[in-house]
Amino acid sequence: MFRISEITSYSAPYDVYNYDKWGEAVPSQAGYSPERSVSGYDLGAGAMDSPADIFYAHDDRFYIADTGNNRIIAVDGGFEKAVRIYDSFRMPDGTEIYLKNPSGIYVSAETGLMYIADTENSRILISDMSGNFISEITKPDDVLYDEKRTFMPQRVIADKAGNIYAVLGNITTGAVMFDSSGNFSGFYGANRVQPTAEIIRNYFSSVFMSDDKRSRRVRNIPAGITGIDIDGDFIFTCTASASQKTDIVKKLNSAGINIFADMDITIGDYAPVYDTSQNNIPATSITDIDIDEDGNINCLDSASGKIFQYDEDCNLLFIFGTNAEQTGGFRQASAIESHSGRIYVTDSQKDTITIFRETEFGGIVHEASALHNGGFYEEALEPWLEVLKRDGNYRRAYLGVASAKLRAGEYRESMKYAELADSNRIYNRAFEGWRLEFMKKNSGKLILSFFILVISLIIFRRIRKTRKSELKTFKWVKYAVVHPIEGFEDMRWKKAGSLKISFLIIFLLFLAETAHERLYGFQFYSSYDKIFSVVPYIVKSFVFFGAWVVGNWSVCTLFDGEGTMKNICIYSSYALVPYIVQMFMCTALSHILVQDEYIFLLIVQITGTLWTVLLMFSAVRSVHQYSPAKTITAILLTVFAMLIMLFLMILLLSLIQQVCIFILTIYTEISVRF
Repeated sequence: MFRISEITSYSAPYDVYNYDKWGEAVPSQAGYSPERSVSGYDLGAGAMDSPADIFYAHDDRFYIADTGNNRIIAVDGGFEKAVRIYDSFRMPDGTEIYLKNPSGIYVSAETGLMYIADTENSRILISDMSGNFISEITKPDDVLYDEKRTFMPQRVIADKAGNIYAVLGNITTGAVMFDSSGNFSGFYGANRVQPTAEIIRNYFSSVFMSDDKRSRRVRNIPAGITGIDIDGDFIFTCTASASQKTDIVKKLNSAGINIFADMDITIGDYAPVYDTSQNNIPATSITDIDIDEDGNINCLDSASGKIFQYDEDCNLLFIFGTNAEQTGGFRQASAIESHSGRIYVTDSQKDTITIFRETEFGGIVHEASALHNGGFYEEALEPWLEVLKRDGNYRRAYLGVASAKLRAGEYRESMKYAELADSNRIYNRAFEGWRLEFMKKNSGKLILSFFILVISLIIFRRIRKTRKSELKTFKWVKYAVVHPIEGFEDMRWKKAGSLKISFLIIFLLFLAETAHERLYGFQFYSSYDKIFSVVPYIVKSFVFFGAWVVGNWSVCTLFDGEGTMKNICIYSSYALVPYIVQMFMCTALSHILVQDEYIFLLIVQITGTLWTVLLMFSAVRSVHQYSPAKTITAILLTVFAMLIMLFLMILLLSLIQQVCIFILTIYTEISVRF
């Protein structure tokens, strides 16, 4: 039923881990195991020297760019022996030419030609499979190609139409593209510039610069491409940059548009990682990329010696490999290739190729992933469940089960697994289906409940009108909220308002903040906090409100304000009622609406917030008897005073923490000595 590999256990010099929905590394089952390490002697080709690239071709052969030996080695499909060594190529006149530090190799199934990135000879050499020279591509003589640049090809591929793409070591404008005749066509797939704070600041400052200063200003340029591969009509590129976070891996269509551009994906390790044996974990440096037969994306991290495998939607499947001397480890991983459940990685310092073989668990995952990506969600359900039996932390399986349950119409189950996978998108679709199903089954009950609610409200209103007495405190809250202009003014003259009700409103603000963050509908928002802490919500409610009251009283005392701290507290809390109500309403509506109906939540949020802003303006104006202009000034100064108080509070807490650490250190030192 499942595609099972022969290997069921393995021994490797690294811990196997994956990531959970919180982005923390957890132990996991191995998807690949190191099978063997192959040297040039094992292949009968003599010692290799700094192999830089490897490619599996349509003729069931592997081609290795043996850079230091200036040759290309062709190896049989079983990786047992070298079947041919290309150390020279015949010209049409019978003379021979030689390679010089070739670092890239590609064999086209469409043209039957071999494309070699002959780096030190500054050319792309094209030959047939017999080693006969066909043509070469050298530095473009074109105005678009800067004449100061050298031409040092590192990687090369060709598409079905015969167009050639080369990655150069000194180009940051993308891959260099040539047509089937070798004519320069331009640049392809350039990376974007990482939008850092410095770049944004320089952009705005350049508006006020002179042309001379602008021309001499240091330009922000993107990182260059380091690896390239092709799969059907799409070209994949990778970038090895410690600072850049965007465009690390790209999937480009024929127009050079990145399909992954708008996807929130992370390539490489998160921090911290499960493997804690390394004290200083290097930054991810993806130097090569490979697409296997199932469309899975294999990314080689030369900094850590790890291989990160993703499915075609960039969901993480497996992590394996490391920097080590044992089989399965590398000194300097340089290139990656895959074929028939195996992954081949060249090591430019060990001068070997390490072969990883798919494990039993990896076979089940790949079988399920292939069915899922092919649209056979229900058929993928059984293998996904098998994956979860073997590894309950495997997040990708929860996504697969959620999709399968959704397709089968089991909406409640799909919602459960989507929440475990932290997938708002699948949860939203499942919730929409469950809601429609619920409304169909209970339409009569819902209509009856609506009429009962309306009648109850009418009766309650009539009974309320016949009452002789009413709580004045709540009456003033309602009056102030409904009549923002004259409400607070009337309260001032009649000395109305209750401090107890004010404290109750702030407590409701605390509950509203907590509910808004922790109880919101999963289709709109999911919390990534593993441990619940009440402190942030206390700060957002009690602390911020207290800072507002003290700040407003301090500022308005200097500006001859008439309000006391008690009145400021009462009036300001009353003004917060619409904001609190909208948060409770949005939290409730988030369990009824779907993502396409988010506009209704937005209307409630904007209405409640603007109403509170208007009430707060009216409250400050009435309590201090200010003009509109003076009221705005007082509010702005109050906000500034709040920032100062909060800064001093953080500074004080930091000082207290340092004192506590100092005392604890002294106590520990004394305990050790005596």
